[in-house]
Amino acid sequence: MNAENDLLLAEWPESLHHVDVVQAGFILDFWTACRVTPVDFLDIGRMLRIAAKQLLNSHDAAAIRRWQTLFQPGLSADPVARRKFQKPAPAFVMTIPIMQETLIAAGERLELEVLFIGTGIAFIQDFLHSLMQLGRLGLANGDGCFAVAAVYSRRPGQASAPAWQQNEPLDALTCSVQSLAWMLQNQRVTNHLKITFATPTRLMVDGKPLRRPSFPQVFPFMLRRVTSMLYAHCGIEVIDDPTRLLQGASELELYDKHLSWQDWRVISAQQGVMVGGFVGDMHLTGRVLEELYWVLAVAALLGIGKGATYGAGHFTIVS
Repeated sequence: MNAENDLLLAEWPESLHHVDVVQAGFILDFWTACRVTPVDFLDIGRMLRIAAKQLLNSHDAAAIRRWQTLFQPGLSADPVARRKFQKPAPAFVMTIPIMQETLIAAGERLELEVLFIGTGIAFIQDFLHSLMQLGRLGLANGDGCFAVAAVYSRRPGQASAPAWQQNEPLDALTCSVQSLAWMLQNQRVTNHLKITFATPTRLMVDGKPLRRPSFPQVFPFMLRRVTSMLYAHCGIEVIDDPTRLLQGASELELYDKHLSWQDWRVISAQQGVMVGGFVGDMHLTGRVLEELYWVLAVAALLGIGKGATYGAGHFTIVS
């Protein structure tokens, strides 16, 4: 990296230039009202799977395989990879579009942002079809029926481009594909960095959640999430040995931390069950941030911990 006034242009492992991603915005037009909470979106995975199954022909083996690949990807056939990486998560990540309980009136519009990575790009049409079916069923306990009015393709620093419009055939959906490294290429890092955990981050160690973790406790979850997703959905083993990165995480100085625990109540299938995680800020400093930054930046796109696919464990980084 080249230093100029203590501002460093982030460098990315070469393999990240070969990771394809799509950022898509799904525009939902509601035709019945509903009251929703962020947890309704954490629970949307279950509802999408149900909606997608309703579209399946039980005799169509190819369609069933597509459903499984999209929502419940299988373990690697490589026994070494099964030991090194997490169980594969779906090849997409949603951003929760609301941060508090919200009444959505009939006629209102909501945008659902979704990042598709690697193999997941081939299943965007399947995702759209499932989302359309969910709209017929309703977002929250049968309320909040909606139509998918449009899909937009996002590119950093550029205006969104329409990728699909309502009443067009599904195969008309065409999104702009970009490399992961290109999407992040203008990010810069100094020796000081702030991480803000915006949605509850639930990290489990020995069966217990971390409530006010240190950065060295959090970083391995970031690294495993990044390496597992890249391996499962892009066929890339981005690092040979994590030792140096893990050591670097322990060398950073945590000079300020404001974390708290936040519970979100599940209000659908698991009535009364409390789920949650920590939220808040960590302030870090140290030259080793130069080496670790790419892990943090990619993990910020993917989220970490339980429910990351559907918007939990989302954080931002500011240097």
